[in-house]
Amino acid sequence: MLDRYLEFTNSAFGKQVAASLGLPSPPRLLRATAGYEAAPLAGKTALFAADSAATATAATLAALKQLGAAVQVVPSHAGFASVKTGAQASGVELRNEGSETEPLPPVIVFDGTGLAGTKGLKEIYELFQPRMRKVAANSRVVVLARALADTDSVAAATAAAGLRGFVRSLAKEIGKNGSTANLLEVSKAGDAWLAGPLAFFTGPNSAYVTGQVLAVGDAPKGAAAPLHFGQSLAGKVAVVTGAARGIGAAIAELLAREGATVVGMDRPAEEGALGATMAPLNGLGLALDVTAPDAGERLASELKARFGGADIVVHNAGVTRDKMLRNMKPELWDMVLNINLGAILSINERLLQSGLKPGARFVCISSIGGIGGNAGQTNYAATKAGVIGYAESLAPILARQGMAINAVAPGFIETQMTAMMPTVNREVGRRVNSLAQGGLPQDIAEAVTFLASPLAHGVNGRTLRVCGQNWLGA
Repeated sequence: MLDRYLEFTNSAFGKQVAASLGLPSPPRLLRATAGYEAAPLAGKTALFAADSAATATAATLAALKQLGAAVQVVPSHAGFASVKTGAQASGVELRNEGSETEPLPPVIVFDGTGLAGTKGLKEIYELFQPRMRKVAANSRVVVLARALADTDSVAAATAAAGLRGFVRSLAKEIGKNGSTANLLEVSKAGDAWLAGPLAFFTGPNSAYVTGQVLAVGDAPKGAAAPLHFGQSLAGKVAVVTGAARGIGAAIAELLAREGATVVGMDRPAEEGALGATMAPLNGLGLALDVTAPDAGERLASELKARFGGADIVVHNAGVTRDKMLRNMKPELWDMVLNINLGAILSINERLLQSGLKPGARFVCISSIGGIGGNAGQTNYAATKAGVIGYAESLAPILARQGMAINAVAPGFIETQMTAMMPTVNREVGRRVNSLAQGGLPQDIAEAVTFLASPLAHGVNGRTLRVCGQNWLGA
């Protein structure tokens, strides 16, 4: 649905009106218009800095080099010696930061893996504070912290945790011009898998992801780092449930964009819409209700017969049946629980017996409703919180088999469902985030595609919120 307020405030007249009345002016977000390039940051400059005891500088610089970025540095910053050491180890050529009148690069990366205590945290302040007024529209800020379990002192763990609050607050400061800030908490084993998350978080694919903390660790058994980032899903087979319309259709489209063969699945009543979605993608439509008793068996058999199994399974099918708990009939509870959660458990149980290829990845759609809760959604929130717990608990089991599972938690997304909301509720839903607007189905699809791809080999058992830093559950 068109956001008329966003369109108005981005017109010349609308900007004047919003400014004179002190109204919020949602920015136009820079979203991806094509698939990942082999080197996504080719032709772009990244400003890179580190703390004076940083431990991931070489790995981060090597990742930026693989992404194709020119690297700009700040010689006067306290951590410059760490940066020089990392550059020598990774073979990266450094350029000095431009003059105060020159624009800031659109990508800023800070390696804070060596911070300890308040003195250490001062070093990130000293980098960002003088440059905040120069942050350009649609910039991407990525901060690295060492995973708390891998810190070597209480002071280091304290500073690493402090970066969570810093990044979340920074995201709220810079969101008004469409810029984002995110934190990667990297284990020592995760240093080798940084390039993929950096490709996502420094590019237009993460336009509606901000203020988030994502853990990066070791990859599942047998995983190999991608040599480049273009068409990373070529030769892969991806299943998407609820694929006929909306977010499911967007997910199918983007998986196909990155080279996957898509098997779209939806209930028989949606067979016509499913066919219309799958035809341009050269995909396969499968009219099958996820709650059918034989859904897992039929899906596994189809996958084995046609493709030898699936590489990616995206559980997107879901419904809402909202009622206050005191008014909720058993059939409404059962319907939501069975579709949103029970179907995932039963289908995955069958696919894990047979129907998957080595290195398979699962992505499940959760919701911020499962994180913050909503009145009248006890059934829905229970399922979406359950999805988060399911992914977290299953991840280590799958990792030992060379597989992975993650979840995506959407916020307010412009869909047919939100278009039917009362006007006031819809407008509030759009504005209560750092970017002051609703997301698009593409934003969810971009996150799913990232988590389904080799770019996310170091991410397992995690839930990524795609909500513009919605204040619910923040």
